[in-house]
Amino acid sequence: MNLKDKIIHYVVYGSLCLIVYISVCIFFEIHSLYQKLTFVTERKLTANIQGKNYPLVEAWQFAGSQLGLIPVVKEVKNLSTDTELKYEAIVEVIRLTDSVVLSRGYAVCSNKENSKRRFDEYAIASMAQTRAVGKAYRNILAWLMKAAGFEATPAEEMDFNQEPIPSEEEKLILKVMLNDTDMTIDEIDLAKNAIEICNDYKTYQKILYRLEVRKKPIDQITNPSQKDINQHLKKTIK
Repeated sequence: MNLKDKIIHYVVYGSLCLIVYISVCIFFEIHSLYQKLTFVTERKLTANIQGKNYPLVEAWQFAGSQLGLIPVVKEVKNLSTDTELKYEAIVEVIRLTDSVVLSRGYAVCSNKENSKRRFDEYAIASMAQTRAVGKAYRNILAWLMKAAGFEATPAEEMDFNQEPIPSEEEKLILKVMLNDTDMTIDEIDLAKNAIEICNDYKTYQKILYRLEVRKKPIDQITNPSQKDINQHLKKTIK
């Protein structure tokens, strides 16, 4: 083997060794991070939506922190109108070692969303930033979350897809209405159970309709509301 062949041999051999070494290092780094992601499960940093676990923004921040990646909010813009509260946010994920921007996330939040109808303005603005943080991390770490057994979409992005649930105050309205119906004790007990387990507005409307149908005549209602009086007047006029 001449000198030229020896040089080529050692260069190729050295390159292969370097590639193997780097691959092993990366493997152990990823394996170590994968094990650390059990923290996400232990601390319940996921949201169960339709039987699947979606990482909350805290889970994405934890994963990013283990790799030296941090989020920076670059812009928050108010897009609100007279009839809607709406904010957009832009977040960048940078590498701590050299401040290089590795990803960028854009998100919006509005009180027109079913689950945000009662949110104050500050909460709408905050959620826009939260979603943007999750989105920015997702762009570069989705594969890692998927490998760890979680869904690759931040839970906050799925939030707007969830059906709104009747509040306790709304359920209380139905319970109060029971007192003004002609239902028997057994029927009232069944109705109370139905109200307690009601978890969607379609069922809520059905219960409300049935209570309206079974409402006593106004002269049998103790302290009738203005709504009851108005309904009675309308029926009388007709």
